[in-house]
Amino acid sequence: MNRRTTIVYVAAGFVAVILLSSLYFLVRKPERVAPAKLAEGTRVVVFKDVRYSGEKKGVIDWELKAKTARKFLDKPIMEMEEIDGIYKPKPDMTLRFTAEKGEMNQETERGHVEKVEVFYKNEYTVRTSRMEFDFKQSLASTTAPVDVKGTKMTLNGMGLTADTKGQVIRVEKDVTGTVETARGPFRFSSDVFTYQLKEQIYVFEGRVVVRGKDMDLMCDRMFVYSEDDQVKRIDAKGKVQLLSKGTVAKSGRAVYDFKDERVVLTESPTIVKGRIDLKGEPIVYNLATGTFLADRPRLRIEQQ
Repeated sequence: MNRRTTIVYVAAGFVAVILLSSLYFLVRKPERVAPAKLAEGTRVVVFKDVRYSGEKKGVIDWELKAKTARKFLDKPIMEMEEIDGIYKPKPDMTLRFTAEKGEMNQETERGHVEKVEVFYKNEYTVRTSRMEFDFKQSLASTTAPVDVKGTKMTLNGMGLTADTKGQVIRVEKDVTGTVETARGPFRFSSDVFTYQLKEQIYVFEGRVVVRGKDMDLMCDRMFVYSEDDQVKRIDAKGKVQLLSKGTVAKSGRAVYDFKDERVVLTESPTIVKGRIDLKGEPIVYNLATGTFLADRPRLRIEQQ
């Protein structure tokens, strides 16, 4: 892989990178530890209780164990069952993964693993029933449901694509989840979720809804910026609606700064409450006080 990266926040993202790392173990030629035996009546070499390992600068950075491994003699196929392994992207970080079984073509470097589960520091668990991989193209994908559970976040979706060259992870549809913040839990949903590893940006697209204790926010696209495992800023764009205590604020864009505990609405923002419309540029919603403040306000009252 071009870069081994651990996703620190939405687990969604470190999801595919870790899966690709574990799948990559099937491509490299491992050290055979267990003795081999030839299965009678077949053209398969069967290994029991095998162990594979890889080194980086003389230090073992991954180890893979399988209860059974079968190497076909008439085709470049390797099958493995009851896979259990560890991966160390850094000396102080260890990831553990399991899969019920896997298969790969050693010539094309394509294959799949089934019932995949990844564990990270007892903080995150990632599960999917099947993952297809293509190491020559640096791609991994699944059309199956993806389930991520963590100490601060849960995420569910349908289908996943990981491009390690472009360093982009994408959950294809039906995204839902919950994230814990300093202001309590936020529930979110969207059509698509994307994580850009280089920039550490999470992007929600299509019918985005975020629901919190004090407000609900809807938009077409939402960019989430994080640092040190904490959400710093949310940038919502396109048909933004903010609902709080019976008041609706509409705009083309809204930026939620977690440190300042305020949401700044720009691009023709309007506040609507009952028969009153209030325009201003910008309009600021203070989460601590639950109040709106409009700069250069223009008030319109609808007559009955």
